[in-house]
Amino acid sequence: MIPTAPPPWGPRQLSPRRTQALRIGPRDFWLRAQDGEIWVAHSAPPPLDMASVDPSLLGPLEPEPPESVEWARWATPGGETEILMRPAFPERPLVLQPERPFRLLSGAAARVFVRVPLQIRLELPLAKQESTLLLDELPSIAMSDTWWGDVMEGELGWWLPTSARREMRAELHHPHLAVCPLHLQNRSGTDLAVDKLAVRVVHLSLFRHGDELWGDESSVVYQGSAEGSRIEMSGRPPPEADEGRLVAGPRIRSQQGFRARTFHRLMTLSPGGGGL
Repeated sequence: MIPTAPPPWGPRQLSPRRTQALRIGPRDFWLRAQDGEIWVAHSAPPPLDMASVDPSLLGPLEPEPPESVEWARWATPGGETEILMRPAFPERPLVLQPERPFRLLSGAAARVFVRVPLQIRLELPLAKQESTLLLDELPSIAMSDTWWGDVMEGELGWWLPTSARREMRAELHHPHLAVCPLHLQNRSGTDLAVDKLAVRVVHLSLFRHGDELWGDESSVVYQGSAEGSRIEMSGRPPPEADEGRLVAGPRIRSQQGFRARTFHRLMTLSPGGGGL
């Protein structure tokens, strides 16, 4: 059985020539099955400032797509009339700021929570093969390109409009966001300024806890070395979602204790900057 996230995620049985409309976060979709094909129309990805908007505050969902929106069509191998909407973490590192920048003293630790806008995967279940075909993958929110690193080396990432918080409240959960806890430790001999972070979500698993979506906890240990921080993903639901069920494994499985740049350096590039 394919594990599913809470509604509006999950399977949708489509009727011939009848449109289903649904909203995932601030993004709208229209679905139908017709003449052995799956038809999907969707609104444009909302801008960055919509990342933290409660979808219940948006206007009504239209039953049919606007005339300016085109349908995408897929002819199915066996006349399938079901589509699966599945969440996934983005395919790049996310660069973000804490809600309030702070300094981590030598030997100190802190826990922060990051709300990550999810990707929306459109999959076609194949009953005879007990598998799915990926039709498309779309962002729930439009994020900006950024470069994480210095002039000589670095990596392409997404600039995340939401911030890292020191506490998480129930009203901050939304269907298009997954909460990822980070346990930060400073094992260097100097203070560490925590004003920008890179979160490598490609290595995270996704869990369902009731109607909430969580990523497993990341442990980030800064040791003051040029090679970067030591990072470990638990592979388990965090304590806040200890009975959570696995929805999706990581895009890329990582070796435990791998090293990567996580914290911001003084020499920066716009808008995300360099990191350690």
